[in-house]
This record gives sequence, structure tokens and C-alpha cells, in this order.
Amino acid sequence: MLAGGLAALLLAASAPLQAGAFADVDADPNAAAIRSLERSGLLSGGDVKFRPTEAMTNAEALSLLVKAFELNLDRIRFVQAPKASQYYPGMSDGAWYSEAFLIGAVHGLGLPKDVKPGEAIDRERFAVLLLQAMKASGGGWSGEKGKAPADESAIGSDSRDSVRELIAAGLPLLDASGRFQPKKAVTRSDAAAWVEGGWKLVNRPESESPSLVSPLAGVELTTAKHADGIVKVTVSAQAPNPGYGIRIDSIRFEGKQAIVSVAVVPPKPGQMYPQVITEVSVDTYVDAAYAAVLDEAATSGGAPLKGGILPGKNAR
Repeated sequence: MLAGGLAALLLAASAPLQAGAFADVDADPNAAAIRSLERSGLLSGGDVKFRPTEAMTNAEALSLLVKAFELNLDRIRFVQAPKASQYYPGMSDGAWYSEAFLIGAVHGLGLPKDVKPGEAIDRERFAVLLLQAMKASGGGWSGEKGKAPADESAIGSDSRDSVRELIAAGLPLLDASGRFQPKKAVTRSDAAAWVEGGWKLVNRPESESPSLVSPLAGVELTTAKHADGIVKVTVSAQAPNPGYGIRIDSIRFEGKQAIVSVAVVPPKPGQMYPQVITEVSVDTYVDAAYAAVLDEAATSGGAPLKGGILPGKNAR
């Protein structure tokens, strides 16, 4: 199922897809979203079936998110080639999904280090990964919290805000009874619908230019052991309202230092936000042989982190 699932799910990079390439989605409630991703080249067709009612696996989920939100390692420099097995002990670095797991780990898409690639991913975990991928890609979400699902108590406390952010953004996470069903495996159909909604948000036309002065204050870098030889790096800051975010822009290695550059993700144009100081953060992972430090002077495609923020701090 694992290898066959990928063949039916993604990653089209060659010839343009023909409309109606999947023969088994026309009766699916999310057919329009599936066709949209198909036309965008994010789902591959041909004569294969999409199997919309089947559960999506962890490997398929990471591969789809990395592809859809164009996550890569292009702006991150490594002294030696990184491997997925450094982040997920026991994972084969030759597996078809290993690159997606590596890219996801570097960009802060959180999965347990003992994750089983071929196992089904539940709706809660997929929603969290989706929002993390949207933020890592550099923009396109409101930051506000939507109405709580009827079964919110069944959602893990660390995941509730992510679910409600996606609901506020208009993604179709709830059933007709207003339930999220967090522990149920996400179907390939629902996953496609959620990703299509998120993809539209981050690829919306920009009507406002980012500010030339960063609105973030108290930018700070902290580290914690993640696994043998791997350190989790967290960059946090205070934002003036919940519409702002922060993302990893690049990591470069100089001597024994891993210098982390971050960028501000601006609020979604046209949205109103309460003026409440909000903590924002982003995670990445580096080799424990390097001391992670914040590049306070770096700029990026988002608002630059200089000229208008309180001094950043590096903490171990």
C-alpha cells in the first residue's frame, strides 16, 4: 500500500495532467479539490486510481505537504549531507519518503522520532502538520481562532489551537454535526481538500507589501536535546497581534556555529486582529556538534528582523 499509495497520490513533475485523470473521484464530495490539485500538478493521475476513501499514511502526508508548500533545503547550508535517519532513527535513507521526512524535520513539521511511515495518520496530526507547513512556506493564514469543534475535548491540548486556526481560515475540517473526529484516520479525500484550501491561502495574490521594520520584539533562540546527536532549536518572539507569524528563512554553518535566520510572516490582508501581544515561535533541528545562534542582522523575503525590534537573544 505504501509504495502504491504514493504512485496514486503525487508527485507530478513532468507532463501536464489531463482533466479527469482519476477515474474514481467524480462521486466524491471533495472531487473539485482533488481535481484542482491535479491541475496544479500536486497529484499525479494517468490511469491510476486516487482511492479517496482510503486512509492516508504518514509517508504520503509528509510527501504531499512538502510538495504542495514547496518546502526544500535550498537556503539551508550543511557541512555534510543531512540524512533522515539523523532525525528518525531506524528510518531507511534510501526509502522513497526519506527526503520528505528530512525536509519536514528541518522546517519544523513535528512528528515523533519513532513514527511509522506506513501507518495511517489521524486527522489531528495531519491538521497540525498542515498548519506547520503553511507557516513554514512563508504566509497565508489568518492566525485567528475559529469556533471550537463539538468534540474539542477529544483533541489533544497541544493541537486545539491549530485545528481552530484552520477552521477560522475556512478549511472543511468539520462534519455536518460540527465534529472534528481527531483520532480518526484522515482519508485521502479529506487530506486533499484541506491541502487545497491551505494551498490557496498561501498562494493568494499579495495586495500589501511587507513592512520594512519588523514588528516583533524579544526575539530569542533556545535549544533542547531532541535525539542522539540532534538538537531542537526554537526561535520565539512577541508579536503585536495574533495575525503575525515567524518562519525559518535559512541556516548556515560557520565554524562550530549553526547561524539561524528567521523571517516575519505578515498578517493576512483584509483581516482584523485584536491588539494583544502574542507569542509566536518556530522550530528546526541541527546537529548537536554545532552551537545554534540567532542571526540578528539577517533579512529575508518576509519582514526583516532588524531596525525596530528589541535585541534578540541566544540561549542554551
